[in-house]
Amino acid sequence: MPTLRNRRLEQLLGGAIDETLTYAQVKGLIPDTTEGPDLDFKRDTYSGDRGRKALSGDVAALANASGGILVLGIDEDDQGRAAADTGVAIGDDERRRLRQTVVANVQPTPTFDIIPVENPERPGTGFLVIWVARSATAPHAYIAQNKAMLYPRRIGTETVWLSEGEVAEAYRARFAGFANRVEETAQIEADFVQRLAPDEVFAVVTLVPDLPGSAPIDSAALHAFQLRNATREVGAFGIRLGTFHRSTVRRRCLVGTGSMKPSQPHSRLACELHESGSGVFGGAKMESRPEVEDGACKLVDNQWLTVTIGTGLNVLARHARDQAAAGGLATVRATIWPATSQVPVALVANVGWHNEPVGRELVSEPPVAEAVADIDDLSAGGAGLVATTYRLASELFQGFGAAEAEGVTPEGAIRLPCWHLSWRDELSRWARSAGVEVLPGTPA
Repeated sequence: MPTLRNRRLEQLLGGAIDETLTYAQVKGLIPDTTEGPDLDFKRDTYSGDRGRKALSGDVAALANASGGILVLGIDEDDQGRAAADTGVAIGDDERRRLRQTVVANVQPTPTFDIIPVENPERPGTGFLVIWVARSATAPHAYIAQNKAMLYPRRIGTETVWLSEGEVAEAYRARFAGFANRVEETAQIEADFVQRLAPDEVFAVVTLVPDLPGSAPIDSAALHAFQLRNATREVGAFGIRLGTFHRSTVRRRCLVGTGSMKPSQPHSRLACELHESGSGVFGGAKMESRPEVEDGACKLVDNQWLTVTIGTGLNVLARHARDQAAAGGLATVRATIWPATSQVPVALVANVGWHNEPVGRELVSEPPVAEAVADIDDLSAGGAGLVATTYRLASELFQGFGAAEAEGVTPEGAIRLPCWHLSWRDELSRWARSAGVEVLPGTPA
């Protein structure tokens, strides 16, 4: 899970809001720390029907505002100040109950986590810290037992219920924000492709988190980036794509490229990882060589295209999550560049015959695929990554007149017979380790 980034709360607690929190840190809020728009104390855990409504309302209220934490196991005085550590049960069953309550009663489900902080003198008890991230998918509704949708928001230290007009404004802001993120992905992509080697064909993947993070771009960050690139080969589904041979920076972003010489266009492989957690990735290994060079069109191998999209999604999501501390959802986009009327692009397969056409259409302008995906799913590299790869790859395939990317499924499984024979052992090993289903047959 991502961590909650809130500078004020981190200063109050003396550290990050994650599983490293200690009992002493949380107890240090006592005495005199006052509740605020991002901090609420609860003496007891939530229980019964009243507790279900209270928990759902409190979580939704924070998500509809600026996020924050609920600390269960701290009593407060009549001024809203932390007064005593009463403690609550922190076992797996209790955390599971609270989590299921939120998931079942708050829609859409916000990004949140429940952190147990054990009292070393009373094992099994302590504090439960429920953190809730600021949300780009607000407004979040509490679904009442009569199916009515109620929209809370935390204002100051109180939870208020939004009026019909305020709910409409919140929905308008959500849709406007999504449109802005779609536009931002297109702008990042358009800027990036200008630096790609024009004689190579790239699959380009772009990711923009719903909520920007913050990744430092300094000497230490560049050095760590260089070390990562020097010791790993990127890829997806157990198939290796390549290595960033050179690591550098541009304004507010880290740059990895397969080009060996400075000031040369990006060749073979490239990524630009932005300070905000956004990023763009390009890979050119997918170009398939024709039997006879005639220059009439470029050929793209369908399996390498699928692997390149999966690699890009994973690389970009890991930057967003691990370096910029972004979580939740992201807008993702994929394209093939360049594709022109002078030199169009054809999609081919090399599983059986060499350069067997996939679909019957030539693409004479860069096709576009877009989706929304969970950053944690993409970072984990399992079924969620496979499913999102399917969505983007299939949309690109459809531009060539092919119905779908047959090697992967919308549920996040691998169709083994659709892949190059030499890859199948690696794909099977990867799938077992990632908990991804392997299907023995081809699509109907």
